[in-house]
Amino acid sequence: MRAQTEQWWEQRIDREDGAESYHIAYERSELVSTNVVLSIAAIEGVDPTGLSPLAAAVDPDALDDLIGGNIRGSISFRYTGYEVTVHSDGRLEVVPSADLPRCQHQN
Repeated sequence: MRAQTEQWWEQRIDREDGAESYHIAYERSELVSTNVVLSIAAIEGVDPTGLSPLAAAVDPDALDDLIGGNIRGSISFRYTGYEVTVHSDGRLEVVPSADLPRCQHQN
């Protein structure tokens, strides 16, 4: 699964040199919750199953329903040491949080 995540990373995640933030494109037909987890796993270089459950930060079903619907705008939350903003136009922004510990891997 890690190889799949690395391939996914190369195709979707954009990071400017020296920038702290990551910009990820996702297809509106995809589950946003899955894209959030895959993005953080790729950034951290870990298997997605090793991350804390997304449900500890936000209700994944509600996130998918809101963003998958016809709303315009964005939703922000903290997940595994990152500030995550999901935009309804198909973009994710992931920024390391200064006041949260970074990724807590599950064993």
